[in-house]
Amino acid sequence: MNWLEFALLHVDEPVTVRVEAPGRRPVPVGPCVIAHHHGTTTVLCPPDTVAPPGTRITLPAGDTVETLTVVTTVHLSAHGTRLPAHQQLDVARGTVSPGVCRPTARSIR
Repeated sequence: MNWLEFALLHVDEPVTVRVEAPGRRPVPVGPCVIAHHHGTTTVLCPPDTVAPPGTRITLPAGDTVETLTVVTTVHLSAHGTRLPAHQQLDVARGTVSPGVCRPTARSIR
């Protein structure tokens, strides 16, 4: 099963979003699946989507639009799972400055 088949089969209403990567023109991308959970938003897109951190994503939101900024991009391969290959874009409201990850002295438990 490819991404298009998955999106059309498993989601009530896949959407098209506008993706504006830094230094590139905005392009429509879809079908995408938008997941809102615990105050965060994740956009699942076709596997060939180019949206590095700092990319602006415009989502349809009823009669209005909402613009978010990509914080993290992860390409997920199928690797024997029931999900087809796709791009996962973790997004946030407002402008996000891409930063450098720095190690901390805290232990993770």
